[in-house]
Amino acid sequence: MGREETATATSQTEAYTALSRLLPSAIKPRDGLVMEDGRNLGVPKRILAQAFVEARKLFFQNAKDEDGRALALRATRVILLFDPEHLTAANFRKRSLLALQSDDTPAAQWAYRKALQYEFCFLDSILTSPLHRQSKSPTLWHHRLWLSQLALPSNVEAVPEDAPAEFWRRELVSVCKSGERHPKNYYAWQYARSLVNRVDGMEATIDFAHVVKDWCCQHPSDTSGWSCLLFLIPKIEPLAKRTALVRQVLGYGLELRLEHEALWVLIRTIVADEALQQEAADICVALREYVTEIEDFGGSNVLIGRVRNTLTWIEKYGHSSECRRIHSD
Repeated sequence: MGREETATATSQTEAYTALSRLLPSAIKPRDGLVMEDGRNLGVPKRILAQAFVEARKLFFQNAKDEDGRALALRATRVILLFDPEHLTAANFRKRSLLALQSDDTPAAQWAYRKALQYEFCFLDSILTSPLHRQSKSPTLWHHRLWLSQLALPSNVEAVPEDAPAEFWRRELVSVCKSGERHPKNYYAWQYARSLVNRVDGMEATIDFAHVVKDWCCQHPSDTSGWSCLLFLIPKIEPLAKRTALVRQVLGYGLELRLEHEALWVLIRTIVADEALQQEAADICVALREYVTEIEDFGGSNVLIGRVRNTLTWIEKYGHSSECRRIHSD
């Protein structure tokens, strides 16, 4: 190996060692777990690329060696930080967790529970980062969904009563943060939809919907967030609470005279749907009155167009005959 090649290899090793030392440890052998949390990392692209080259080399050198599996597992953190779609690395982490799960000794089960906790921490460090490609990684969000099924099994009788609620609240915080890091983060909000099906009880579902609604009102142009809220609204019972949430969104948009198309798409879709039943007619009346108001007081043409298009769409596709009749009068 020439002098230049030796210098490059040394630089790659140093980059990998420095970055690997700072990333959350997540899964480690059963004799212990180490995590460093509460710090931000700034990594030059050149250093990250060098660390990836070294990590990839170490991974493939050790992945099939029983004695080297811990070293290979450590390398997957840097691999996924650089290349979040690296399926081989993600699947290796899955197999490592399943190996811990299969051992039913008390020590191994304790290690398994801690490994789950640190795996979520590791995913948070990437999925809520400002790195757009990483925070919107379909591979890592799918990995998180798989992980959530391990952490909170379908049969929740064996877990504490408040564990499911605490779990989804924590996960929803991560989704919201990731949505801020990468606007219109479809994969993050799709993960949120998967959580809804595991929320236990109507009060928890309503709470879930209000968290999403508050986030959407703070990010009114984010179509993915509104799409998730649209998915949630029909699940709310009774009808009065469902309608109240829709009226809150509508009131927010009317008061601030928001022109964002994503918000008005949600309004027109949910009002035209059967979800609001007879309450849809009252909302149509409010929209017609609002059009008259903003026209009389010089509202923007964009906003007037948004509301008129919303009413036209409801008239054409709405299930409420009363709403269609009011619009045609």
